[in-house]
Amino acid sequence: MAAQLLNSPERCVDDALEGMAALHPGLYLIPNQRVIVDRDRVIEGAQKKLALVCGGGSGHEPFSAGFVGRGMLGAAVAGPIFTSPPTGLIANAIATLGSGNPEGVLVIVFNYTGDRVNFGQAVERCKAAGIKAEMYISGDDCALTRLEGTAGRRGLCGTIFIFKIVGAMAEAGASLEEALATCRSLGDSMGTIGVAASGCTLPGASSPLFSVPQGMLELGLGVHGEAGAKTIKAGSAQEVVECLLNHLTREDSASRLNLQEGDEVAVLISNLGSVSQLEMGIIAKEVTEQLRRRGVKPLRVYQGLVMTSLDMKGFHISILRLIDPSWVALLDEPTSAPSWPKRCVPLENPLAPVKLPSFSLDISQKQMANSYSLEDRSTCDAFRSCLDAVVKTVPKYEDMLNHLDTGCGDGDCGSTLIAGINALSGQLPDLPFNHPGRVLAVISDIAASSMGGTSGGLYSILFTATANSLLSTTSRRHREVWMAALKAGVQAVSKYGGASAGDRTMLDALIPALDALESCTNEEDPKAILRVMAEAADGGAKKTAHMKARAGRASYVREETVVGEDAGARAVACVLQAMATW
Repeated sequence: MAAQLLNSPERCVDDALEGMAALHPGLYLIPNQRVIVDRDRVIEGAQKKLALVCGGGSGHEPFSAGFVGRGMLGAAVAGPIFTSPPTGLIANAIATLGSGNPEGVLVIVFNYTGDRVNFGQAVERCKAAGIKAEMYISGDDCALTRLEGTAGRRGLCGTIFIFKIVGAMAEAGASLEEALATCRSLGDSMGTIGVAASGCTLPGASSPLFSVPQGMLELGLGVHGEAGAKTIKAGSAQEVVECLLNHLTREDSASRLNLQEGDEVAVLISNLGSVSQLEMGIIAKEVTEQLRRRGVKPLRVYQGLVMTSLDMKGFHISILRLIDPSWVALLDEPTSAPSWPKRCVPLENPLAPVKLPSFSLDISQKQMANSYSLEDRSTCDAFRSCLDAVVKTVPKYEDMLNHLDTGCGDGDCGSTLIAGINALSGQLPDLPFNHPGRVLAVISDIAASSMGGTSGGLYSILFTATANSLLSTTSRRHREVWMAALKAGVQAVSKYGGASAGDRTMLDALIPALDALESCTNEEDPKAILRVMAEAADGGAKKTAHMKARAGRASYVREETVVGEDAGARAVACVLQAMATW
């Protein structure tokens, strides 16, 4: 089991509340109370308005303290993990906002027995003290198909819609009676269903509260580790979302949401704790698309960590039928509550074509006509022969390069290089060898698309920068032109790859080869120049066997596993040796 990042299980709730208050100056943690209040409501001279209070057991963060703020809750009370807070703390929260407040306090309670009892007792105590207060019990769970013999629908994350809509009403001056009526209307118009692939682990515990069999999912579970309505077979995101929506709306269920074709809805997708953001994006896509296929229009979609269950891997979908047109505007009202998720207004057809600016990254005929070129047939043939030699010779080094790469990489340096060479082989007959800049630009594209990974990217950068240099000059001084081009390529690899000479990378073969080219004086014999460059690259590759890796993947592994020559440097040497043998 993964380590828990706690100071102590006993103080984890208090530490979390202190962290919440420290990060959000609009929140005030009443000392020794586990009560978070909206600071603006308790400062001297604050306007008296209807205040909303909620709370419950901890372990569901950011619920409920994260929803304290202007336009939502006035106070939140936290109990121990998965345990209702004591009556005394609840009464203190109500009294803090309700004393001397003629507008009163609306206490919103999730439908769990412990919360109903403790919050109800606190409300009655405050009423007896002359504080105007009422309680609304929220239940939005659609998991149970029969409610007889149960405590009714559990309160789940759909209740956050009540916080937002009724909180906005209260901010605008609504009365306690108006707020209660809206709570009831909202409760009749929403439903929540969820699924999980694993249970949650209590602070300090060594194992989860419950486990889900491999390849299965728990459908309709609560947020306290309670088992769900049934166990279903795991499937794709599309299949799971379809199953959830079917259960949410099944006609024989006493807790169903009566979702109708033509309905406009708000959707809240709550991560129960440890679903990756990648998965959450796919889930959001499926929920919105499948609702549209049912003839339901999502006007607002909210997604994030809303009401969690510690580290549970699962999610809840809450759907609110927007039967009152004013609810959309109330959802859109600003709030200072730190954890209310960002509003998303889905497009009817998010994949509808958008006219984009026209552009081309291809090298134009005009660029080639005004750049370095090889004018005589023999020089073009020599250039073609160099690449033919690479295609013919380098593949025999594949196993050797892979072996060099096993200690500090994926063991595929040779395979990725040969993948690029094989792709080049198929395009050789069509390349314009009289325009080297164009040829190297094509090789750059091949490296990026056929090799993949870091090595493909580095080769692509090398050839792109080299090609750009060739395309930007009209000089016919061949050695100087190629020297400047290779220098540009080496500099680009160093700039974007983050390596330098001596870091045990491909540069430790490229840089000696460039130095050798710069020292040559014989412009008439390209083959001799290539031999000198190949010898220099070979010497540079051999030296890497005694270098400490300071860049690339090898720099992250244990030093004793980095043995022999660097595979990237040896690959460069192999290519240059092949070119020198044409």
